[in-house]
Amino acid sequence: MPGNLDVDRIAGSINQQYLADILVRLAKVPTEVPLGPDTFIEPDDPKLVHYVQQVLRPELQSIGMQNIADAPRNQLVVTYGAAASDASLLVMVYTPTQHHNLMNDPFSGKIANAPEWGFDEPCIFGQGVGQNKSHQAIMLAVLKALVEQNVELSGTLYFAVNNEGRSSHRCSDAVLDSLGQKPEFAILMTRTGKGISLGNRGRVDVNIEVRGKASHSSVPGQGLSAIEGANEVLNRLKKVPLEGKHPLLGERHAIAYQMLFEPLAPHTLPEVARLRVDRRLLPCDDPAVAVGDIRDAVGDMSPYQVTVEQGEYMLPALVDPDHPGLEALKLAHWTATGTHANAYYGHGTFDAGGPCAAGVPAVMYGVGGGIWPLGVDFVPISHLNQVAESMLRTILTLLG
Repeated sequence: MPGNLDVDRIAGSINQQYLADILVRLAKVPTEVPLGPDTFIEPDDPKLVHYVQQVLRPELQSIGMQNIADAPRNQLVVTYGAAASDASLLVMVYTPTQHHNLMNDPFSGKIANAPEWGFDEPCIFGQGVGQNKSHQAIMLAVLKALVEQNVELSGTLYFAVNNEGRSSHRCSDAVLDSLGQKPEFAILMTRTGKGISLGNRGRVDVNIEVRGKASHSSVPGQGLSAIEGANEVLNRLKKVPLEGKHPLLGERHAIAYQMLFEPLAPHTLPEVARLRVDRRLLPCDDPAVAVGDIRDAVGDMSPYQVTVEQGEYMLPALVDPDHPGLEALKLAHWTATGTHANAYYGHGTFDAGGPCAAGVPAVMYGVGGGIWPLGVDFVPISHLNQVAESMLRTILTLLG
């Protein structure tokens, strides 16, 4: 037990009714990225500005948070603690909702059991509750408990509302640059099924444009179809050098996940094809070199005009499995749930690589539930309560 804090008493003080109620309220406010070819959302998108400044900021103020600072890119950083010690922890939650795009009634905030999806217990439904809104509600309940119990942390807790919706690390970089010190550890809250992600591959988007000549489909020889050009690009991607495998993170790959053609006109072979390629990165991979490998593999496609450009990227993440912050989180989870957290290494890419590259070990942790990536989204209320207790215990252990 750190210092003189009664960790069990404080951890048991979380207002579970408030936790459920605030999530229901948050679930009714849209933060989704619209379907379509533009899969990015800017931090200052009016939807996110409203959510951060008119929903989350007033709620933070209402629960007694006094040290709320603005960080660049429409972000908030709450600082809590006496800073009497060098101990510090960064907890980040995210606002853009990128998944569950085909969910019916996405902003209902209803409470119902979900037996058909394996959770015959009360759950809260709404697009984004699994990815981000549950974690915002959890941290609001945790901060509320700290204030109501008049907890004086000797270390410093940084709680950041992060607006990253462009699959980059720019929002996290802005948060880290705004802090008074480099945190010793970071917990990035997102859906992990109550597991702890200790690392993941990185990713760089590679944007390829193929330009030919439009023609009517009855006389294809009068043009140069971008469809055929795109097909040749796909064939040449198979020649990209992807050798090597990481023992924990797996393999590299280069796969096209988006393809658009212009113009889309009646019986017309298009002039332009645009492809977006997902090139997964392993530690020590340079995004620019990875893009160069794809550029070399595509090569000269005359008479087509082809450009290969680097898009957004996120770096790989790896955290020492013996890090004291991770040990504190594991113990807190065990105490709160009675089970050991599943520690794993993911194949996806998230923001943890940004803080890790900046020298801040960062793991991911959060609730489960929902049918990822397009289906119904929900979170069991039991997950909310357990993860909230786990987070509060971790904070008290590391900073008390």
